[in-house]
Amino acid sequence: MRCLFHGSNVEKYIRQIGLDQYLSGPYWSLVHRFSNNTQTHTIVDQSVEFRTESFTEFMRFQNLNHEQPVIKNLLCSIDSDDVFYDIGANVGTYTCFVAPKIDRGQIVSFEPEPHNAMRLQDNLDLNDFDSQIIRVALTDTNTTIDFALSGNETGEGEHAISLTDGEDTIKVEAARGDSIIDQRNLEVPTVLKIDVEGAELSTLRGFKKTIHEHARLVYVEVHPEKLPEFGGTVSEVRAFLEGAGFDVAEIPQKRSEVFLRASK
Repeated sequence: MRCLFHGSNVEKYIRQIGLDQYLSGPYWSLVHRFSNNTQTHTIVDQSVEFRTESFTEFMRFQNLNHEQPVIKNLLCSIDSDDVFYDIGANVGTYTCFVAPKIDRGQIVSFEPEPHNAMRLQDNLDLNDFDSQIIRVALTDTNTTIDFALSGNETGEGEHAISLTDGEDTIKVEAARGDSIIDQRNLEVPTVLKIDVEGAELSTLRGFKKTIHEHARLVYVEVHPEKLPEFGGTVSEVRAFLEGAGFDVAEIPQKRSEVFLRASK
């Protein structure tokens, strides 16, 4: 049965005629059921294997084409001696694609949600890649916060700093980026990717010194609908980056979020 669905001509034909959009849940649940719990994806000649044991993980990588323009841009822009910070790393999509490109630099992945952080390590081990994983939420203050969970499956991508009562939360350490570099004696980043579900501006402010003085590339996934909940706007994110001396451009993608590329 497995070969009838996942990666088969049947699946490709269903995608080609657009029927997958209508079958959606039942179709993909069946495909996941008969999958082998891993997926391999190739972007810019970088092939990476990911564990997809949960349905959420499976769908995350089935929909990877939405993120391919950003990943491709990043892979074509990064140098072997860069220090790359993956902020909001989730299960390691960006970390794992970047890892083979960096041999003289370093990768640091920040993911505060425990299950995602563990799967990130699994995906690194699966591909024989290396990254330092830090389970801290990066913001503009050093404290302990309530971190709201969007679901209980590994791979959930909308966990965020809690702003309201009644949410399912866990306590996590939060820190300013500039502070944690000093506290943990980390190499300063030259390239950053930030995906923090609306807290983009506070994360950038926590890295103010680092971004002004050391970074040459910053990729920020901006969430226009969530930003106001954290007291920010898309224009303020742009203004922060431009004020730090970056040229800012938008990378087109097939989602409601805005992915900004800031370069010096």
